[in-house]
Amino acid sequence: MLLLVAATIMAQEPFRGCGFDHLLYSSEHQVRWNEAYRHALEHHHNQQRADGVLAIPVVFHVVWHEDYQNLHDSVIQSQIDVLNEDYRRLNADAINTRSEFLSVAADTEIEFFLAEVDPNGEPTSGIVHVETDVTGFELNLLDFSTLDAVKLTSEGGSDAWDPDHYLNIWVCNMPETFWGQIFGYAYPPEGAPNWPAGNSAPEPGLEGVVLHYATVGRNNPQGMDDNLEGNEKGRTCTHEVGHYLGLRHIWGDAFFNGCTEDDGLEDTPNASTSTNFVCDYSKNGCDDGESDLPDMIENYMDYNEDECYNMFTYEQREMMRFCLETFRPGLLEGVGIAVPEVQEVSFSLFPNPAGESFSVTGQWPAFSRLMIHDMSGRVVQEQAIKANGTQQIDITNLAAGSYVVSINESAPQHLMKR
Repeated sequence: MLLLVAATIMAQEPFRGCGFDHLLYSSEHQVRWNEAYRHALEHHHNQQRADGVLAIPVVFHVVWHEDYQNLHDSVIQSQIDVLNEDYRRLNADAINTRSEFLSVAADTEIEFFLAEVDPNGEPTSGIVHVETDVTGFELNLLDFSTLDAVKLTSEGGSDAWDPDHYLNIWVCNMPETFWGQIFGYAYPPEGAPNWPAGNSAPEPGLEGVVLHYATVGRNNPQGMDDNLEGNEKGRTCTHEVGHYLGLRHIWGDAFFNGCTEDDGLEDTPNASTSTNFVCDYSKNGCDDGESDLPDMIENYMDYNEDECYNMFTYEQREMMRFCLETFRPGLLEGVGIAVPEVQEVSFSLFPNPAGESFSVTGQWPAFSRLMIHDMSGRVVQEQAIKANGTQQIDITNLAAGSYVVSINESAPQHLMKR
């Protein structure tokens, strides 16, 4: 009865959204984890974390029964594009972030790429298509493993690639049931102190994200198959990957009043409930006194229509990076990246002698670096250059004299600056 009441309170209509609600409310431990969450955040602030972009290799398992569920690779690529735009705050609708929240809107510096090498070292597109006899992977509130069947070949799904080194994302049909329509779900990292006990994956092979096929990408021809509007821009994946990286819902996942619960982060204002897929910018469910702010309905960890989402906060960024580096460090070890063939570098410089700049032309791999040494061997200038072609190099800051220019480990070229 309690489970039914909880589901009814959260939905107030036939449920649609993230499977995390069912996962959370079926746990034996549901309350008072805020203190542990705050401890995790403070611990993170006191640690020396890695700077720069963290890149995660991804494999999509498209598990289909009907032909229309077998999404084209272009839809999967669209989903990767949405993830990278949202997590790097390159999304076009970032301009819609309200002024109250601009100071905390963050580029998480987390990126995603389709795996180029599979666990056996073979080239791959990072997309696996698996036909199944299972018509749909349905939610059973009393046995969450019914959804996890999509992650097992023996149950009609697709076995995970090494979950320590790949983010596995399963795409399948999750039909509407008595419990409502689930868009997707994900387990948080095992050991993450910001979650109640018993909510991590039951076993390592079940780590990852599951998405209803109609929610994937923003060019999905099947986007209206669930007869629900507002979830056709790929933001379900953005939301679920947030859970996978340790974030909770911004209303604190409260049973009744979110104003007395919290997601553990200071820069997401308390909210009494989820937005529940209503893009209402006037919503302000909690009075926080002089510093009162409206509900952050544009946050990816609320429940809202895709077109209303547009931001993560700085503390969400910090928590995801903390969980990634602490609980999912294998994702950052470079597995899944193809090692490029060694490409011979050949280039020339002109004019030489040069004035304020010179051009370099020739052949070299992508992600190459040009280095300029003075005659004592000291590096006086270094920069990335585009693959091949011609590129102008500004040497305004160099004094007149002789220099040595190289690209990667190429034979050096002598340059004279007038």
